[in-house]
Amino acid sequence: MTSVRFLNFGGLLNTGVSDFLLQNNELTAMKNVWMYKIGLLEKVPGYEKAEATQVVSGEDVDYLHYYYDTANKVDYLLGVADSGVNLTIKYRTTGAWSALSGISTNLNDMAGANVSMQNYLGRTFVVGYKLSSNIFITNATINGTAYAVSDSTNLTNMPQGKFVVEYRDLLYVLYAKTGGTPYPSRAYYSDDPVNGAITWNNLTTKFIEFGQDDGDEITGAVEALDRLVVFKRFSMWKYDESMRYKVAEIGCDSYRSIAIVGNVLYWFNRHGFYRWAGGQPELISSKANEYIDAIDATKLDEVVASVYYEGEYRAFIGNITLGDDTYNNAWFCWDTKKEQCYIRCTYHDIKSTCRYVEGGKRRMYFGDDNGYVYKFADKIDEVYSDDGNDIDSFFITKFLDHGVPEQTKFTNHITVFSNNCGGIKAAVAVDGHDNFVEASIPILEKNIESRDFAGSGNRYKYKFYERGQSKSWQFEGIVVETEISEHEE
Repeated sequence: MTSVRFLNFGGLLNTGVSDFLLQNNELTAMKNVWMYKIGLLEKVPGYEKAEATQVVSGEDVDYLHYYYDTANKVDYLLGVADSGVNLTIKYRTTGAWSALSGISTNLNDMAGANVSMQNYLGRTFVVGYKLSSNIFITNATINGTAYAVSDSTNLTNMPQGKFVVEYRDLLYVLYAKTGGTPYPSRAYYSDDPVNGAITWNNLTTKFIEFGQDDGDEITGAVEALDRLVVFKRFSMWKYDESMRYKVAEIGCDSYRSIAIVGNVLYWFNRHGFYRWAGGQPELISSKANEYIDAIDATKLDEVVASVYYEGEYRAFIGNITLGDDTYNNAWFCWDTKKEQCYIRCTYHDIKSTCRYVEGGKRRMYFGDDNGYVYKFADKIDEVYSDDGNDIDSFFITKFLDHGVPEQTKFTNHITVFSNNCGGIKAAVAVDGHDNFVEASIPILEKNIESRDFAGSGNRYKYKFYERGQSKSWQFEGIVVETEISEHEE
């Protein structure tokens, strides 16, 4: 009898290599399991409603934005939602959602429009575009709780656009429209601010073309590493006020997937998730390629992302089906410190997300398809359900062959090391088959649990799973006792 120890499954998800090349500590599938402490698998924290009221009852919360009112030192969460055929923008601080003053009819017939917001000069500038009607929304600012389409000189002659970004104290409008003509590759910029306000003079010269007449169009932009980074469908550009340069033939399919984590830029396109730290873009999602390939091709622009915890990029990728397994409302989660990924699945369908500060606590918030907004809990918040719903968690090891895949093992004993283990079950699959024998190992009841099970094969894959609202379980590893068959010459 031989004891084989697997005391670290902290490699997290890797579907990018064959099973023989996979490290023993890497996992072939996982859901709602992460690594907070190195080498210790753990069920993820949950989330809860930000408040009991809805932005708009029964409608998608299409966009969320964090706005800090510098004059009054107030943190606002802005929410954009459909309201029948209209678009609604509301705000909240620590209570219910309230309507902004001054909107009037400016957003009528604009349901379905994609909105872009940028905090600048103590205000939030608002632009947007409705694809189905091929029209731009009226430029506006939000100052405190007031919405205005006429704001001193700030909006006079300002081009309409799909995207608005601040770069080096100037405001840029991208995929812009001026003089009745849209310019899909052009970015206009404001004059220097004077006394807390801006003007838009000399528009005939104050613009940059990113790939003129190349049949491409701008799909998003952000300031990163002291550069204005501009994405098109099939390319990425950078600009430093003196030179523009095409960085790579790698575009962005969802501007709402763009996020900055630790000064590094992250975003999504059809081929996966990328990061940029000043050189050539790097693909970070190759270990989760099966999940990326399964994203619905008609919903690429619905991938939304923000920063969860310190150092984690988290992006919603929708419903994913891999073989017989379905991951409803899945998130691709990339731990930038450990260079590892895992999959989080939420009970609710997600339409938008952002980071917001409330009561001095910074958390990741997200809006659903029914008008509600939620906030992800950090580990210290001790939230163990998804807004009162069970968290379904599991992880699956590789096929473990104990170094001799060509020989048959008779495995009949396993010792599991865990914490808060109540309710965890285990199942086993043998020899390349994923038909797990459920409950082949009974429910774990103690932190150190030894169980017998019957099995015979060359390679064994283990699945540990639990569904509930109890305190997050923690998993350290297993020791397998196996007898390797003797072959006569």
